[in-house]
Amino acid sequence: MSNGVFKFSGDRALNYDTYLGPFLFEPFGIEMASRVPATNINSVLELACGTGRVTRHLRGRMPSSVRLVASDLSPDMLEVAKSKLMNSDAVEVVVADMQNLPFESNVFDVVVCQFGVMFPPDKQKVFDEAYRVLRSGGLFLFSTWDKTDHVGIFKLVYNEHVLPFFAGEDLSRFLVPFSLYDPDQLKAFLSSSHFSNPKIEQVSLKGVGHSAADLVRGFYTTHSIGQEVADRDAKEFEAIARRMEKAIIERFSDQPVECELAAFFGSGMKAK
Repeated sequence: MSNGVFKFSGDRALNYDTYLGPFLFEPFGIEMASRVPATNINSVLELACGTGRVTRHLRGRMPSSVRLVASDLSPDMLEVAKSKLMNSDAVEVVVADMQNLPFESNVFDVVVCQFGVMFPPDKQKVFDEAYRVLRSGGLFLFSTWDKTDHVGIFKLVYNEHVLPFFAGEDLSRFLVPFSLYDPDQLKAFLSSSHFSNPKIEQVSLKGVGHSAADLVRGFYTTHSIGQEVADRDAKEFEAIARRMEKAIIERFSDQPVECELAAFFGSGMKAK
């Protein structure tokens, strides 16, 4: 589904959750779960659930009688998600491609996708599939990151430290998570899939990280991006890590690191 730069397998799946989960995904996970109706629903499907940050908040928000299915393309991410669920029996965990969901049509009341629609090659198909599996009157909720230029920590990590190392190459592969920041494009995806009342809203929340060192580990040294740098130039790999940590501390302090994060939340209804 995604290129190798953002494929989290093995230990990288756990590192991803440990170092970036609390900072990037927890605040938006809480916000996303709060937008799911807590009553008058019987079933929820989560797409690209990753390590289960949103999943845990969804399960805690909804009655146990509500069916919750958490899906992701990565078995390793799902293993991390299952290990962190208080009661794994309360969530159905399924390996699934968002572009070709293994579910019947018209079976879910809500479909949720936090920071996942940016990765599949056929993004319109993701919206089509969400529409297909929703019941009439069902709700689709999703989120995407704003562009790196508009988010201080992303600008620091990618624009200022990662991308210069790869100057002269195709840099788009490093910016896939931040590639859907045009509200009109997002609304067009919804409309093309026949969702009614399409809405796009920009949301800013504070990210709080334990330390600058942890963020460097999450964004870079334990990430496949860092591995690619190390494979080419081990000394520069270490130098970039030092510069990145120093810049984070200077710009956002340390223990904790705090900065504003920006994303777009989208929603659409399947007409009754």
